[in-house]
Amino acid sequence: MTIGCAFAKLADVRPFKTTWKVRVKVIHSWRQYSGMSGETMDLVLADEHGTKMHAGIKKKDIGRLSKLLVVGEWKVLENFQVSPATGLFRPTPSNWKIGLSMNTIVTTCSIKVDDMFLSLVPIQTILDGDLNHNFLIDVIGQVLDVSEIKTVPVLGREKRKLECVLRDINDQRINCCLWAGYADQLYEACSDMQVTNAFDASKLIINPICEEADAFRIGLPDDGAIVVIQEDDEEAEKQRIKEQEDAWLALEMKSVYDIQNATEIEKFRISVKVTGIDTDWGWYYFGCGKCQFRVTKDLKKEGATKPRPKAPVWYCDRCKSNVKTVEAKFKLHLLVEDDSAKTKVMLLDSVAYGIVDKTASFLLNGSYDEIQDPELIPDDVKSLVGKSFEFLVGVEKEHIVYGNDTYKVHKVKKGLLILDTESGDGPFIAIDNGSTIASGEELSVVKSNSQSISDDGSTPSPKRDFESMHGVPAGSSTSKKHCPKQLPTEASRELVNPDGLISQHPEANKSEAKLHQLTEN
Repeated sequence: MTIGCAFAKLADVRPFKTTWKVRVKVIHSWRQYSGMSGETMDLVLADEHGTKMHAGIKKKDIGRLSKLLVVGEWKVLENFQVSPATGLFRPTPSNWKIGLSMNTIVTTCSIKVDDMFLSLVPIQTILDGDLNHNFLIDVIGQVLDVSEIKTVPVLGREKRKLECVLRDINDQRINCCLWAGYADQLYEACSDMQVTNAFDASKLIINPICEEADAFRIGLPDDGAIVVIQEDDEEAEKQRIKEQEDAWLALEMKSVYDIQNATEIEKFRISVKVTGIDTDWGWYYFGCGKCQFRVTKDLKKEGATKPRPKAPVWYCDRCKSNVKTVEAKFKLHLLVEDDSAKTKVMLLDSVAYGIVDKTASFLLNGSYDEIQDPELIPDDVKSLVGKSFEFLVGVEKEHIVYGNDTYKVHKVKKGLLILDTESGDGPFIAIDNGSTIASGEELSVVKSNSQSISDDGSTPSPKRDFESMHGVPAGSSTSKKHCPKQLPTEASRELVNPDGLISQHPEANKSEAKLHQLTEN
């Protein structure tokens, strides 16, 4: 719970937890629509230290939160997600973006700072052309030479457009163009007159009844052909899958410099050394046992339930409901390098589990606590530093267009061991086998060790477990014994076969022993 916690600075919030508590002023808000995210409400928030950060609200939560977050007012925000800020036209220079949801608690704030928190940029700096075009800027000046409002076609629609000249106190001038409502506002202010404003879907039909279908049937040859369902040869199918899995090993080895300068969406095989762990992200999160998406603690429902539940109450944004079965999942952000350059890679659960050799649930010792100290990392994860791996990484649109500098690892080779991600196992705007996942969501296939919250609400502390790995006397160590409670195991557990490829095996309890055996060999 965050009740009673000290306020965090906006400059300090990171994705490794959701139970942040900040006090901010709403500087600006607007609504927009995109094909990927649908309708959203966006805000610019600032704290008393002058740090500004972009925040977003999904359509289903706009109704409640828009009434609470009024421009110019100070508010306390609790329980929200933090994700990378990417894309064009970013309203703040921060690397992070806040995601507000139904679990976010908004309350009044006692602090009142009458400041617009502007970050004004001189016109000369704009004219020099040295600014990053991905960021929006603040500028102030005197309006000169205002044109008449013109209506021009833009992407098949007519929009109002106004052009003017803006100058600063040094008489530096720059041309400006305003559209739609902004054009109306400026024209009205300058002329002192009143301005009055006035998916495609697919359909599948079996045996359709229509003239076109009748004509098609008549035109078919009368050869007695019928529909035959062909069964795949089991051995041939296994061989085909193995060849597909091994195909990436035939790719030419590329350098980190090559992927950073790629101009097309494709996958690259690289050989890199792990030099560190990006602790801004933590190393795990909790995934829904049903739909596999990230879950968050429903603090509002916990507080409203009498008597207060001993176990955490979880909410899944995909299922749109509270869930009881959750599982700790790996989400490792590693710093890597080769002889050409340095970069960051991200490994989700199905890949990370293979190179760590223990599940995230095992390392947490059954705890459901969020990360409080991101520097507290188990030795099994820290041991990756200094090791070298061959990765298959994907270069996507967000890298080429938006400058994202973290690459998703699709496959990893460790000696003779090849571990693969599942289709759709992705983080933010990751495209895999036609599956697209939006920014800020983790999708990791739940294959084993699904943890059901016990009736007694027992949640051992991960910090206790980690301290035992860092020198706490053996008498108090929890790392020297197995997880104290038996975790249920699903049938679809991943298993590394003798060929070094991950497959599905019904005997889930044999997979971990097999994995250790292959890794040691």
